[in-house]
Amino acid sequence: MIIPLRLYGVFRSAAGSEKVELNIPVDEPTVRVAIADIATRSDLRELKEFVFDGETLDPRPNALIMVSGREIGTLDGLDTKLKVNDELALLPIAHGG
Repeated sequence: MIIPLRLYGVFRSAAGSEKVELNIPVDEPTVRVAIADIATRSDLRELKEFVFDGETLDPRPNALIMVSGREIGTLDGLDTKLKVNDELALLPIAHGG
């Protein structure tokens, strides 16, 4: 299944594109599986450095993850199932003090 991934802010700059297609080879893909695809792609190496926490490899401290306009925290988190025509989006979370 092909899942479109829309990128915002620094994520878009790191990927060199506003939109990337993720090819998910499982029957019932989840957000977790789709996000893991980023970690394995050599063409998204720079994006991986921005998205994933260096120690835990968890994307949630650095990214707001949306599925078709809904934040995954209001769904089933990383275990949210993806369907045909869903769009995944990553928005950077600004840290500071």
